[in-house]
Amino acid sequence: MKTNTYAIWIRTGEDSFAGTDSNVFIQLFGTEGKTESIHLPSRDIFSFESGSTDKYVLEVPDLGELERCCIGQDNTETDSGWFVIDVRVQDDETEREWVFTFNQWLGLEESGKLFECVSC
Repeated sequence: MKTNTYAIWIRTGEDSFAGTDSNVFIQLFGTEGKTESIHLPSRDIFSFESGSTDKYVLEVPDLGELERCCIGQDNTETDSGWFVIDVRVQDDETEREWVFTFNQWLGLEESGKLFECVSC
């Protein structure tokens, strides 16, 4: 099966409490398949903090045209609520790009949910 390299940028809101220290996960769905839920490990203490944009590179099977993105956190840290603005995904081979707009809180106290899925 052909693999693709996808660059992913995740933007966290500007609110002073918008960041999270909990574990973050992502799952992508396309016309040719889907990924498993993938843990995005923190690179440093500034990962997923207020006003940040975090970049990851994933090598996964070719998903075709992306249709849906799910993102979430596991509520393992105190005050783990996280405001996700959007997730931008770029296929490094074809330079196709997709933007998934969330503009919402992911946290039990803030929204009652730890993950959300949106379509392109």
